[in-house]
Amino acid sequence: MTKEAEKNLSLRQCAVLEMALDTIKQYFHAGGNGLKKTFLDKSSELLSLRYALSLYTHTTDALIKIFVSTQTQQEQPSIEDTVGEVSIQVDLFTHPGTGEHKVTVKIVAANDLKWRTTGMFKPFVEVHMIGPHLSDKKRKHSTKSKNNNWSPKFNETFHFILSNEDAPDAYELHICTKDYCFAREDRLIGVSVLQLRDIQEKGSCACWCHLGRRVHLDETGWTVLRILSQRTNDEVAKGFVKLKSECRHREEVE
Repeated sequence: MTKEAEKNLSLRQCAVLEMALDTIKQYFHAGGNGLKKTFLDKSSELLSLRYALSLYTHTTDALIKIFVSTQTQQEQPSIEDTVGEVSIQVDLFTHPGTGEHKVTVKIVAANDLKWRTTGMFKPFVEVHMIGPHLSDKKRKHSTKSKNNNWSPKFNETFHFILSNEDAPDAYELHICTKDYCFAREDRLIGVSVLQLRDIQEKGSCACWCHLGRRVHLDETGWTVLRILSQRTNDEVAKGFVKLKSECRHREEVE
């Protein structure tokens, strides 16, 4: 995501903009001599702006929760242009006493990774837990890398602990396949998303997740990212924005 010079809006600034919107509506309504009030109340532009302003007052956890609940088509690019797939097994367990949720994730293998490089290819898989109330918990696990294997086997198991403040449907797994690079940033090959709401009823699943060059976001998703990108002192917000705005790296070919 490109860095913008604009700063985060304060609560006072949001209130001023809300009042300005009401004044604009009254001006164009003109006491009944202008535009119809029902037209102004249903204006998609005004509704969108008012909704965006309301999001500015939300906490980071609340915004991430809104993101997970609204962004249900993130895997669309992986369907349109698959760059590989990852075999994953997920099991959910809720502790009967504490109400905490344990999510067990097994990364079994990757298959048919579409990646060209002039050097050593060392693919590995990162799995991130996305959702609220995770600032003090482990949010990322990574497999070991494999050498020059475009369909590597991993068979590595990881565990995430979620608080009892929200049900598992407030969370999602963000799965990245990358090429390990020594002394510089690892290169993203493809990404996939598995929302826990899709497996909450059964409690487990085993599936192949298609990898795309990026995730798909709608207007609400991009608005959440823009707001969180301005919270430069918030490590959770910064990490979330980086994950959701990251695109596949360019391949190194001769």
